[in-house]
Parts: sequence; C-alpha cells; structure tokens
Amino acid sequence: MIFSGSLITVKENKLSDVTEFLKNYPQVEIYTSSEDKQNIVVAIEAESDEELEELSNTLNSNENIINIAHHYFHFEEEVKEIEKGNKRNISLKGFGKKNKKQL
Repeated sequence: MIFSGSLITVKENKLSDVTEFLKNYPQVEIYTSSEDKQNIVVAIEAESDEELEELSNTLNSNENIINIAHHYFHFEEEVKEIEKGNKRNISLKGFGKKNKKQL
C-alpha cells in the first residue's frame, strides 16, 4: 500500500469543478485548497506504484487539471515485507526513474 501527499494544480476558476471530479475517486481524500484557489491538497491511497501512476494519469486527463505533484510517499507495508526478506520488484518509473529496481 502506498500513501501519497499530493498537490493538484487546477486552471483558474475551476477549483469547484475539479473538487467535484475528485469526489468520484474514493482513493483520493481532499484536505484543503490554497487561498488563490489554484491548488488542492490531497492524500492518495494506492495498492502499488503502478496503480498510483495509472490513477494519476486518469486524473491528469481532466482538462481542468494542470498538474499533479506527489510531495511525499509512505509505504511502510512494503518496507516491512522487504525487511522480512520478501524481495519485491518495485517499479519506480512513475516516480522519475527509468529502470526497475530489485530490492
């Protein structure tokens, strides 16, 4: 399970439209918006980095969303599995890496 704290930048005067759009995605929890009504602070929950990337691409397809920036990640369950010796293939391609890394 991966939890991401993210910032969604929206087009001018489209905050309420994007907020309503995001309510269709139970994996996205809306926390607040900026005073200038250009950014929405959200938490996103996904089963894997691939699922997070797929959801981000789906959300980005909304014409009123300019950008989704993931600012922090929490993936404690994955770390616990690695510590137990259960090696995982973790794809980092959605996070700016070009190759998969075997841990």
